[in-house]
Amino acid sequence: MLPFYVRSLRWLALAGLATACAPTYQLGMKPTRATGFFVEGREQAQAVADSVEVRLSFVCYEPTRVVFEAEYRNPTRHALVVDPAAFQYEASRRADAGFDFKGRRPKPLPGTEVSAAVAAASQWLALPPLPPKPVAAFDPEPEIAALHNQAENEAAKAARIDWFGIALSAASLATDVASIGKRETVAQYQSRTSIRDAAFAYNVVSAANKVEHAVTADVLQQRAAMLQDYALRKVTLEPGQQVRGYLYFPRYDAADGLVVKAPVGGRMVPLEFAQVRRRQ
Repeated sequence: MLPFYVRSLRWLALAGLATACAPTYQLGMKPTRATGFFVEGREQAQAVADSVEVRLSFVCYEPTRVVFEAEYRNPTRHALVVDPAAFQYEASRRADAGFDFKGRRPKPLPGTEVSAAVAAASQWLALPPLPPKPVAAFDPEPEIAALHNQAENEAAKAARIDWFGIALSAASLATDVASIGKRETVAQYQSRTSIRDAAFAYNVVSAANKVEHAVTADVLQQRAAMLQDYALRKVTLEPGQQVRGYLYFPRYDAADGLVVKAPVGGRMVPLEFAQVRRRQ
């Protein structure tokens, strides 16, 4: 019989091999029912309530969020308030989510679209739970304000005068000037060199930190500007007006279906999407 540690290593190797051989999938989103409406190549789900038309298309996945673009058209004779914070969605799984594969790993062919349960089983992964109640969309206003505040703080740090660095440089310069025309002992030379090296090293690090803060401030400002330009923001649509903007929801890769509920007056209008995984 093989020693215990050899058997453990063998099982680890087999597990690593199984993981390496597990199929990979490309995640995507599309309307459950074809509508024939497209914007910038993306198909839109469409619904009408109280004569107000709402269209929704999937844009992309971010690391922790899924992005949609919403479009409202108000042909009525009354104003309509559009609030991104009022949007919700519900996540669901297909019927085979509870199917027992009896220890066997499914082997979908390349190009096959599969459910979350099949994808997880083929990779020997557990299916995480879905949210038990509707999930609200992110309100862009607090995030925009927070990004601006963070950017201002980083810019202030980048512009802050480093008095300690100036004092070190002044001390180094003073010792260099004092040594001119004098015969230094070894200890004096080493002390002066240490002060100069310390001032140089500190100022290099300080300058690098200032650059890092400046770059961070620029990135945060760009993110805030992008949200301001692209995110759907609370607006009052007058008769005949329309608006488009991005919606941001938490990302749930283990869902097969998403029903986005769009507010129209006092109603919530459903727009259905299927989240698909295509075997690569």
